Amino acid sequence: MVDEYKNILVAVDGSKQSKKAFDEAINIAKRNRGKLTLATVIDTASFSGTTGGNSIPLMQEVHERAKGIITELEHHRIAEEQEVHLTSQIIAGNPKREIVELAKKLDTDLIVMGATGLGALSLLLVGSTTAYVVNQAPCNVMVVK
Repeated sequence: MVDEYKNILVAVDGSKQSKKAFDEAINIAKRNRGKLTLATVIDTASFSGTTGGNSIPLMQEVHERAKGIITELEHHRIAEEQEVHLTSQIIAGNPKREIVELAKKLDTDLIVMGATGLGALSLLLVGSTTAYVVNQAPCNVMVVK
């Protein structure tokens, strides 16, 4: 068991549970004087077969939505939580794999994520990702309900 979590990754998709996960991750980072990486994964599999093969406008729209999710969370809490170092990333790919790979790349101590997400229609991080991350992550995973 890790005594302190210094490098925390929180996966968000705009759902209520991911906002709760973000709040929990902020509190953990404060208690441990750790840094927090906020990540949103755009599920590129959602674009296959859409818009007659021209998915670029849809991808741009989804990327803007992902930026909006991160910006909203950054402004929601960080103004009052100045002692938490926060970075953010928007990644395109398979959400479950990208979260695990990002955790490895960042040498993450803890991944915090919601139990479920918005679902496939949102074209962002999907709830089924949680089980995969719990089983494949290189570190502890906190699932927030």
